[in-house]
Amino acid sequence: MLLLAACLVYSSAGAEAPVIENATATPPARITSAPGPIGPTLPTIIDPTQAEPLAPAVAAPQPVEPATPDTSFLTAIGKTADYAHDGLERGILREAIRLDNFFGAINSQKEQRTSYLLRWRSSMRADKGGKLRFGATLRANFNLSRISERAHLIISGEDEPDPLAPSLPEDPGTPGIDRTFQTTRVVNTELRYQMIHSPFTDCFLGAGVNLVWPLQPFARARYQHTFKLSEISLVRATETFFAKTPYGVGETSELGLEHLLAPKTVLRWANSGTVSQEIGALEWGSELSLLHELSSRSAVIATGGIYGNTSFSHWVSNYRILSRYRRNFLRSWLYYELEPELTWPRSADGRFPLAYAVTFRLEVVFQGREVKKVAGL
Repeated sequence: MLLLAACLVYSSAGAEAPVIENATATPPARITSAPGPIGPTLPTIIDPTQAEPLAPAVAAPQPVEPATPDTSFLTAIGKTADYAHDGLERGILREAIRLDNFFGAINSQKEQRTSYLLRWRSSMRADKGGKLRFGATLRANFNLSRISERAHLIISGEDEPDPLAPSLPEDPGTPGIDRTFQTTRVVNTELRYQMIHSPFTDCFLGAGVNLVWPLQPFARARYQHTFKLSEISLVRATETFFAKTPYGVGETSELGLEHLLAPKTVLRWANSGTVSQEIGALEWGSELSLLHELSSRSAVIATGGIYGNTSFSHWVSNYRILSRYRRNFLRSWLYYELEPELTWPRSADGRFPLAYAVTFRLEVVFQGREVKKVAGL
């Protein structure tokens, strides 16, 4: 995938990235208060054109200019990548429709919508010792409206390098990615039923299985409410209750404050605490982040965090500082991130030695929607 990205970089000189305007486009988004593990989604990029050289004022012998490299081959590679991406996008949508039709039923009173959003991320991390580690992450959300307008099929998988430092849980109640110290190799599926979905309240019930042997079923209920303090400030409170086999039951509380400092700058303070039979204590974390949109296609975030566990004699077990630069480039469906981080984990003697790493990520986005209008509408 990194080789594909390199080819696309060279091919951009001969072809601009197309602006997505159809149903499969990644929707433009600013840095807003909406939560999400992957970060702000950015609109498409149009590569800047290069100016033509000026002609001389008087006739004079022209210097011999180097031959312009033939970019037709690299341009063809870029077009082939677009063709392959579009084919995969249509193929995924076709399978989602087939699944929706098989388990669902046509409702003669409403339009039937089947849609999905899938993100595939490859990562490469260089740590303090200079060792390179590679990993991948998959997140997919299928909206199966013919089964139920409230039904969503979630597929997630991670095969990331061992985490250098803890972070706030991305999805509490889901095995492997529900704690500050995450399990790094997990694949699971979940069927969610959206009970409430409004601008200020979100509530769903979910049940799924962790795809290991023996299989590990899990279930959870999640409720989130947003309190608007003013036109530029809000508080978001979330409760998640979950049960996992064979780890037992648990609960995660989250509290976040967001304040708009400028039209393109957001200050976010996020806090999370998890208690469960698996942990046997309170595992907690707090992060302060500054998010800024640099342009319509790039954004940056700076984060400082502190994490701990009440089962330790010293509750604080780790400090972390990181920054992340995210950019949409070459193609509307292609993104990259660069993330340097510093962390200070507590050692057995009570000291906090410094560790650091730099992570590069390449993300490919697939998105599709099919709307079927029922006769008589």
